[in-house]
Amino acid sequence: MKRITAIILSLAMVFALTSCGGQSGTGAPQTSAPETSAPETAAPETTAPDTTGPSFDEAVKLTFATAGKAGSLSALMYENWMDMVTERSGGKITFDYQPGGVLGNEGELFQQIMDGVIEAGGGGIATYTNYNTLAEVYQLPFLINSYETEWAALQTPEWDAIIDAVEESIGSVYICGAVDVGMRHIATVDKPVTCLADLAGLKIRTASSNVLIEALEDLGANPIVVGYTEVYSALSNGIVNGEDVNYMTAVVQSHYEVTKYFTEVGMYPYPTFLCFNKDFVDSLPEGYWDFMQECMDEAMETFFTETIVGADAEYRKTLEANGMTVYQLEDPDAWREAIQPLYDEYTAEGTDQRIIDFIAAVEAIKAAQ
Repeated sequence: MKRITAIILSLAMVFALTSCGGQSGTGAPQTSAPETSAPETAAPETTAPDTTGPSFDEAVKLTFATAGKAGSLSALMYENWMDMVTERSGGKITFDYQPGGVLGNEGELFQQIMDGVIEAGGGGIATYTNYNTLAEVYQLPFLINSYETEWAALQTPEWDAIIDAVEESIGSVYICGAVDVGMRHIATVDKPVTCLADLAGLKIRTASSNVLIEALEDLGANPIVVGYTEVYSALSNGIVNGEDVNYMTAVVQSHYEVTKYFTEVGMYPYPTFLCFNKDFVDSLPEGYWDFMQECMDEAMETFFTETIVGADAEYRKTLEANGMTVYQLEDPDAWREAIQPLYDEYTAEGTDQRIIDFIAAVEAIKAAQ
């Protein structure tokens, strides 16, 4: 993607999380990103007004709304970006920020953005794949398996081509940025998982996604679909032996009380994308949109290279302090090879070339890292 956000996170935990249950569907795991308070660090630096950009002769105020809670990783990024835009524009561009679902849930907010009732907001990937399924490839298991890879993938022309197609299908929005609330890994109850043999036969909770279910079956696990709010109980009562989960959820939902082992597998990312009403963008004074995107680019880069990396490190410390042991895979390539049949489906004859090109681009990124 073409746009990105400069945040410096804070690292003190407030345990608050919105629902992030899996979406049903036949594509990649289209789950709405969970929102929770982030670990705490120093506040973002203030910046002087930009003297090289637009003249900022005209004042603009816009509403930016999300369903996620204030204080979440995503919210901290949004707030930093908005502060950056306001400060660098000399106060000419300001925001009415409405987090926490005040103006509606993700679907309702997206409809308001499309209708021009509000100007901008953020939503999970399923919000967009409802209109065009090309973006499902973003969550193809083991394709994007680290934040370094994710950040690089967002900057590729191959991803831009997919975003262009999604925008065209929707018709009334511009997608301008992304955040992630945590790469998905594996947590287990009775034994650690460091190789495919360890995973064999384990009942692993997952979202209601055909592609994720197929991937876990290819890996030798027994995938079990459990509602998000029931996962803790399912882990505690032996309905499942483990789960695919990110660091944040394992901490804020206290899953360390019912799981003992956490294995970093980098199964798939958990993104939220930001969008603006197209008519609003087209009506902005000359240079304003490019300026706002430049701020987004700067903010996104720091988010993916520093913010979420630091947050996961702090969440890991919390898990370990509560008795969990964190493991690495002995042979990560074996996991990717085990789900090759799924990749064959995604690259079969008749597949949209943009999907094939994006997969190839991400694989090339990983090979070069």
